[in-house]
Amino acid sequence: MAGRDPARAAALVRSLGPAGPPVEALAVDLDDPASLDRFAARCRLVVNCAGPSYRVLDTVARAALRRGADYVDAAGDDPAAIRLRARCGWRDWLTAGRTAVLSAGALPGLSGLLPRALAADTDHPVRLDAYLGGVAALTPAAAGDVLLSHGPEHGTPAAAWREGGVRPRTLEPRRGLSLTAFPQPVNAFPFLSTEAGRLPRALNIGEVHWYTVFGGDRLPEELAMAWALGSTDPAALVTAAAEDVRRHGSWYGQEFHLWTGTTDGPPAHTLTLRADDSYELSGLMTAATTRALLTGGIPPGVHFAADVLDPQETTAALSADPAARIEIS
Repeated sequence: MAGRDPARAAALVRSLGPAGPPVEALAVDLDDPASLDRFAARCRLVVNCAGPSYRVLDTVARAALRRGADYVDAAGDDPAAIRLRARCGWRDWLTAGRTAVLSAGALPGLSGLLPRALAADTDHPVRLDAYLGGVAALTPAAAGDVLLSHGPEHGTPAAAWREGGVRPRTLEPRRGLSLTAFPQPVNAFPFLSTEAGRLPRALNIGEVHWYTVFGGDRLPEELAMAWALGSTDPAALVTAAAEDVRRHGSWYGQEFHLWTGTTDGPPAHTLTLRADDSYELSGLMTAATTRALLTGGIPPGVHFAADVLDPQETTAALSADPAARIEIS
C-alpha cells in the first residue's frame, strides 16, 4: 500500500484487520521515478487510485511495465491511453506479455460496460440514451479531473452520435427530469464522452445521446464559471459539491434507455443503477477488473475495462453487492 504520506498508508493498513493477507505500507511519490520503480518492482500488479488522472497520465503505468508488472487504473481514459499507445508503445506491452487496463471505475468504466449488458441478446438496437451522475462530495483529485474533463480528449459538449459520427450542437439540456435512477428531479447536460463514442461500434448502434446529471445547482454553476475563466484550482468545486450534499444528500445513479428496431415510442429496454457512493462503485469495478486480469481473463496489451470485461458476468457480480442496486426491465 503506497502513497506520498506513509503514515496515512500505514493507518489504512491497520484498519484492514488481521484476517487478510499481510500488507506493508511504503512511501511513493508520483514525481519521484525511483520510488515508483522500487514499489512496482515488488508488485505482480499495480492498481492506481491516485489522482487527478491528468497529473498521473501514463507515469505509473510505465513504471509498472519497466518492472514487469500488470497495471489497472481506476481512471485514465483516453488521455492516458493516447500516451501509452503513442509511438507504437502498445507493442511494448505485448512484447513483455503485460497488460494495462484503464477506465476501471464508475465513470468511465461501469458507464461503458452496463450498456453492453443491456444490449446483450437484443435484436437490432438503434438508439441508446444515458444519464449519469448525482450528488457527491468531491476530493481535490476528483475535482481536478472534473475541471479538466471538457477538452477534445474527453468528449464533445451538446453532441450526439448519429449517422456514423459525432454531431456537435445537436442536443440541449434537460431540466427537472424525473428518472428512476435518481431520488429527485435532476438537470441533465449533453456531453458525448469519448467512452460513449466507442459504444456505437461496440453495439452496432446508430444513435447515442449521453447526459451528465447534476442533482444540485451549486456544482454546475461553479464548474461553468471555472471553465469560463480557465481556472484550474479545484478548491471552489470541492466547496460547491459539499454545499450540494448538505442540501440534497449524497446519491449516485446511472440510467440507460435502449430502443430496438425503431425509435418510435418508449425504449424497449431500460437499465438503472442506484448507489449511495460513486467512489465505492469505482472500488467494486476496479476489484472486478483486477480479479479478471489475475485469473487470465484479459489478454496482454492496453485496454479499456469496458472493452475487455464480460458485461453480463460483471453486472451480475456487481448486482450481488449491496453497494450497487441494478435493475433491468
